[in-house]
Amino acid sequence: MKPIPPHNRYLSIHIPKTAGVSIRNILKEHFGSGFVLNYWQITDAAGRVVEQVPSDATCVHGHYQTDQLTGLFPAARLITWVRDPVERVVSSYYHRLRDPDPMHPVCHELHSKKLSLTAYAALPLVQNEMTRYFGSKKPADFFFIGIVEEFDRSLAVMAQQLGIPLPPSRRDNINPEKSGGRYELDFAVRQAILAVNEQDADLYADCRRRWGSQLLERSA
Repeated sequence: MKPIPPHNRYLSIHIPKTAGVSIRNILKEHFGSGFVLNYWQITDAAGRVVEQVPSDATCVHGHYQTDQLTGLFPAARLITWVRDPVERVVSSYYHRLRDPDPMHPVCHELHSKKLSLTAYAALPLVQNEMTRYFGSKKPADFFFIGIVEEFDRSLAVMAQQLGIPLPPSRRDNINPEKSGGRYELDFAVRQAILAVNEQDADLYADCRRRWGSQLLERSA
């Protein structure tokens, strides 16, 4: 087995409700047999469940904290996408309402207690979820961070950085009942969600600043 050059291995962290299904499908097509999913189970490119991430994986995509695999693959390039924290929490709430997962403790609590949006947002496992996925890493540690609110432009940057043809813009697993770019929320509700996601708000602002700087550098 030929060793994988460090710069050819990628860890793609799928923070929930940040266009991760769309990105998963794009990455799977590009990385082919080296693509691995790491969600509740680890599955290889053929869909077979495996006990651990194969050493010859070239891209690992899924719901995992960054630190879980950077020790195993310290030289791998990190990829993720972020989203306005209020919009992300609201999207998560409606997703779990329409597609319940009884195995997930947050989803179970949402349905068993019939939580309102603000009560759901106040759950400890819902608060600052993006920050938890980053773990000990900072935005500067990532090879690429996409911005959901700038999806098409972010996708173009990702394709260029990965050295792949620009894929068609696709949005999979979106809320079918949502209209427009942002959820319509009362000001008080939006502020209540923001108040329990201050770390994510700071992280998102940092990612947006870096993203804007990268665009300026590319256009210079």
